[in-house]
Amino acid sequence: MSYFLLFVVSLVSGLLVFWKQKAIKPWIPHLLSFSGAYLLGICFLHLLPDLFQDSKPSVGLFILLGFFLQLILDYFSGGIEHGHTHVNHKKVGQFPFLIFLSLALHAFLEAFPIKEGVGSSSTTAYLIGLLFHKAPISFVLVSLLLAYQLKPSLILIGIVAFSFVAPLGVFVGGYLPFPEEVFQKLFALSIGIILHLSTTILLENNEEHSIQWKKLIPLLLGVFMALLSLLIH
Repeated sequence: MSYFLLFVVSLVSGLLVFWKQKAIKPWIPHLLSFSGAYLLGICFLHLLPDLFQDSKPSVGLFILLGFFLQLILDYFSGGIEHGHTHVNHKKVGQFPFLIFLSLALHAFLEAFPIKEGVGSSSTTAYLIGLLFHKAPISFVLVSLLLAYQLKPSLILIGIVAFSFVAPLGVFVGGYLPFPEEVFQKLFALSIGIILHLSTTILLENNEEHSIQWKKLIPLLLGVFMALLSLLIH
């Protein structure tokens, strides 16, 4: 089921750009804020406790590596993972492969902790968070591809390819015969990526260091939903 949901949400959200871009675009920052707060809550309430319950404290090194890996990916992707779009006007008409590959690697690794068929509260809560995150990111990706003035057929290939990446991450994380110690390290790497993503979204939404309810309410809702996830069994 997670394969299907991750693929469909990414695909549909990307395709909506062609019909509802003006109507949906103002809501993208709010959805990013919500998903960032929710994913941060899931990290602290589910993923980190699960990780350290069954692994050595040294696995924290891989959380740190994941955090800085996402920092590097941000450099190549221009921060599209948290809603930024930067068009290189010298390359308009060319597919932005570096941005796409950086975003794809991010999507692959962040889907790694999901194990298809494992109906734990952690898995369910995290899958919900990823779905909320995938919707605005796919929308932003297609908006960027449109800004590069690419042919619709090439944009369609791009969004379909991107929609397959997260399900591939789920498959690799759940079905390849990794030794448990290796899986835990890759799991920790994914958590580091998620921590960087979520904290970046939250910090960007509070650059003015003042209360702005339009930005604060989605953050509070995200944290509240993460707390509610503790009730999922």
